[in-house]
Amino acid sequence: MRVPVTDEVLDGPQTDPGGPGRIRALDGMRAIAVLAVMAFHTASSPLAGGYLGVDVFFVLSGFLIGGILVDQQARSGRIGLGAFWLRRARRLAPPLLLLLLVVAITRVVSNQTQTASWRGDILAALTYTTNWFQILTDGDYFAQFGIESPLVHTWSLAIEEQFYLGFALLMALVLPRLRLRSVTALLTLTALFSAGWMILLGSSNPVWAYYSTATRIQSLLIGALLAIAVRRRDRWWSPSPSRARSLVGLVAAVGLLASFLLPLSSDSMFDGGFTVMALLAAAVIWAALAPGPLAVVLAWRPLVALGVISYGVYLWHWPIFLWLGTRREADVAAQFWAMVLTIVVAALSYVLVERPIREGRFTRWEQWRQWTAYAIAAAAIAGMALLPARTAPVDTELTWPAADTVPRRIFGAGDSTMLALGMRFPQERYPETLLWGPAEIGCGIVDEPLWVNGTEVRADKCLSWRDTWRSKLAEHDAEVAVISSWVWDAFDRAIDGEPRAPGTPQFDDAYTEAFKDAARIASDGGRIPVYILGVPCMAAERDQDVLNDPERIRQLNALLQRVVTSLPNARFVDMASLTCAPDGTGIRFRNGRELRDDGVHWTPSGAEEVWVFLLERMITDGVVQRVPAPTMSP
Repeated sequence: MRVPVTDEVLDGPQTDPGGPGRIRALDGMRAIAVLAVMAFHTASSPLAGGYLGVDVFFVLSGFLIGGILVDQQARSGRIGLGAFWLRRARRLAPPLLLLLLVVAITRVVSNQTQTASWRGDILAALTYTTNWFQILTDGDYFAQFGIESPLVHTWSLAIEEQFYLGFALLMALVLPRLRLRSVTALLTLTALFSAGWMILLGSSNPVWAYYSTATRIQSLLIGALLAIAVRRRDRWWSPSPSRARSLVGLVAAVGLLASFLLPLSSDSMFDGGFTVMALLAAAVIWAALAPGPLAVVLAWRPLVALGVISYGVYLWHWPIFLWLGTRREADVAAQFWAMVLTIVVAALSYVLVERPIREGRFTRWEQWRQWTAYAIAAAAIAGMALLPARTAPVDTELTWPAADTVPRRIFGAGDSTMLALGMRFPQERYPETLLWGPAEIGCGIVDEPLWVNGTEVRADKCLSWRDTWRSKLAEHDAEVAVISSWVWDAFDRAIDGEPRAPGTPQFDDAYTEAFKDAARIASDGGRIPVYILGVPCMAAERDQDVLNDPERIRQLNALLQRVVTSLPNARFVDMASLTCAPDGTGIRFRNGRELRDDGVHWTPSGAEEVWVFLLERMITDGVVQRVPAPTMSP
């Protein structure tokens, strides 16, 4: 028995929700997957593995796209690539263009157009290359702190769109020439290669392993292989109910739900975990194709309704969470209403944009006008992304040091706060100055495990910073070094199995020894001056009891000053005058300029304040001592 998979099954409901060819249980799977992803992206999420909902989407997409292409080849003897790609664009492009337009407008209106990365974010989303943009910019999807873009989540859509292009072309080439058994072997080998490559890259380059199309395509191919398998006529694969099938589906569903809840390590996920997740999702799909308890549960009407609009929910949830602050705010009620708002916006987008365009019957002239409108919208979005870079007003409130007074080679190292400073260095003002160095998102420099919410948290990827700093420092001959690391280093540490806070001998020793190592390495053994930025007063939106505690910040700065006094050529930079209110709490604005939009990481204007402050300090200290060029006598 064949299981036909139509475009209606892929794209959403027909006018008649129970129309022919519709697999309602798959909509239920979509709903569960998008709920898991939404929950994962809230500040107080109980779903440590909710991000794996994306992999469920991958398997579903592979299953549905694979089925469409195989059925089309069987039905007509060929695959119409042009028509297939146009249907995909007609389905996916309008909601995405609407989102990009809203994001671009909010960025322009809120005067955030100076952000170095936002233009790349929009252009990458527009061209379905966000995953590669994340690789090139060394993004970290798992970092709880960082410079968060409202479009970072479009990386998965980029992978799916690249799959639609490449897989459809491959199938159009091989299906007319090879037997289905040979095609199955080819796809299986490709999936195994993808899984193996992820294992190889998982420890050495986790960003590439997570975002690369080559490593993530395994899940899509597993879905496509399932689509081919269910078209076989043998008893095992045919969609007929059986106890064995129901049992397999139940076990796989429990495994999926457990993976959403459990805090699985990144090492285990890269070492085959993502492959296992894809196989579990495929098993659930296979079981849900036949009548049975699992299909009944997944076809529950509320789940189906949410699954129908899941594309819009996924598109809108992340920017809405960021705009409302629920990405960092631990208020459960606020998170719930943010999810409700997301569903409402997605439903409106579906009713007003997606369904009319997808289900409408257009003449050739109307289709031409429609695609012209898409092109104009895309050009307008790209224009808004590019134009502000040329027209952003120059702030006249700051007096910048002369170019010949600042260092030419600055080594910068630390956590995401150093990354924020590095991304926003005024390169256009100082074109001859080179700023380089490692900045690890989600990592401090204190080696001992974190103690967060009563739990010991290890981050093994953060332990290699010493070797990384040394290798980076050796790339150029630095004149001066800057260390900025205060987010994760402010937390309590698990030492001897107990939480240790600033002020305890165990914490103080671990903290000072780590920063002594950092200063020695960054200063090249004392050869060059190293500036350690003090811990600023913060106005964080999460972990406020730690990051916003004036007494903790005072203690940490006292430890840093102890480090500086014990080492040659080390200098402490007190950030209080920039960031502290009279009562010791953090400020977000100074002289009408926003310093930190999340209370921790520097905005473009905040980074400018820091660089002026820091460069003037270097000039005062006499770091730059250049011999003036000789004056030629007439």
